[in-house]
Amino acid sequence: MDSALLNRLLFAQTASGKEVDISVVGVSMNPTFYENDTITVKKFDDYEIGDVLVFTYKLGELLVHRLLDKKEGLYFCKGDNSFRLEDISKNQIAGRVIRLNHRPLAPCSKQLITLSYQVNRAFVNCRYDIEKTKQTDVYQLYKTTFLRKRDTIMTYKKNEAMDYIQTDETSLAVFDPETGDTHFFDETGIDILNILNEPCDLEQLLSKLSELYDVAPEVMKADVEEFLADTTEKKVVEVL
Repeated sequence: MDSALLNRLLFAQTASGKEVDISVVGVSMNPTFYENDTITVKKFDDYEIGDVLVFTYKLGELLVHRLLDKKEGLYFCKGDNSFRLEDISKNQIAGRVIRLNHRPLAPCSKQLITLSYQVNRAFVNCRYDIEKTKQTDVYQLYKTTFLRKRDTIMTYKKNEAMDYIQTDETSLAVFDPETGDTHFFDETGIDILNILNEPCDLEQLLSKLSELYDVAPEVMKADVEEFLADTTEKKVVEVL
């Protein structure tokens, strides 16, 4: 089956609401994704800056790159380990990546988005010379901070822009005034959000939950990571 037919099949499946697993090819999204990783793609009505999108570009090549900016109906994307910025329209997008190797995709920090975009600006200023771009201060900072996987420490905080309505000790409704959506949380969710009244990273959060529940942090880690991925997507929790 040729690539054009595979692309049409992917777009047809995501347009019907299906979640589709595909394999990563190439290194342009290292260290977020690696060759042969499995990513799950789903179509949405719109996409937010920081999302990783799957889209067709130029001669129909399928790319998996991060959305860095939106302007006048165009979506500007770039690989985390790339230099070029691609401008695409919405109809070129098959969907966004929601899971990596069958686990929720962790959110990215605002600093990654800012520095990745600045790397592209440096690339343009260096007349599209990759080697010259790699010598710039901004690329060296980006390389040290993210490409060497030092971006694992992210700080989370409860989003104060939401309306929090707690009816009792075990039930919390969170209303998003921007979208009109309401999200519901049980007692564990309430405890996590109470801790996130103050900014803390994953290790700090797990430590506080460990004290609260008398459970080893490693026992809770996977569930807490999934909670953070879900709540950051819903904007109940912010990545600072």
